[in-house]
Amino acid sequence: MELAGGTEPAEAAMAPASKNAKEGSRSHGRRRWRKDKAKASRLIHNMDLRTMTQSLVTLAEDNIAFFSSQGPGETAQRLSGVFAGVREQALGLEPALGRLLGVAHLFDLDPETPANGYRSLVHTARCCLAHLLHKSRYVASNRRSIFFRTSHNLAELEAYLAALTQLRALVYYAQRLLVTNRPGVLFFEGDEGLTADFLREYVTLHKGCFYGRCLGFQFTPAIRPFLQTISIGLVSFGEHYKRNETGLSVAASSLFTSGR
Repeated sequence: MELAGGTEPAEAAMAPASKNAKEGSRSHGRRRWRKDKAKASRLIHNMDLRTMTQSLVTLAEDNIAFFSSQGPGETAQRLSGVFAGVREQALGLEPALGRLLGVAHLFDLDPETPANGYRSLVHTARCCLAHLLHKSRYVASNRRSIFFRTSHNLAELEAYLAALTQLRALVYYAQRLLVTNRPGVLFFEGDEGLTADFLREYVTLHKGCFYGRCLGFQFTPAIRPFLQTISIGLVSFGEHYKRNETGLSVAASSLFTSGR
């Protein structure tokens, strides 16, 4: 009896210690994961465009070969197809972005201010390529794991492929502007018919792909949660507005249900 009574306090004391050790291990693991992700992001950011494209194409081809060998399943076929699309868009986009970068300096405000719409477009496309490179590398490293979330990764890849496709279309329109206008001129001059045709084509672009999973990918990661919060609040507000609620009730309902 004494022995049993003596072990109970010891076991009770060991339980919190064991729990704290597990929590500390998980916290350390999360910090290490965030540090590794930040390091990978810096490495990708420092890559030149050609190196990034070549790395992305190589990973896409490796993933295509792997998922093509997984049988006739629908998910494997979709993954193989999405990586084929990534390869096609990346190979078509890289030379076009290079040409834009070659003339972007002509539209800068001055040599000390290297900023204009063409540079912004190249930066956005580069961020999309960088995200796809990171995701492709993740898939290549974890696709054999039993913990690999196939549906989640497929949905994210398809979303970013759609965004990359629309960015390639925007780059095409940017090249049309460069060809049509005089050097250093941003806007159409003289031909109103050409301007109308250009705008009609532009409005057909699918803009919804830049929301949802892709929202704010071109910004620093620190600002993305803030943008997602605003987006969720706006969507929730829109849902309540369609129910013919008005005034303060719409704002209050949006506030209390935006946690979704």
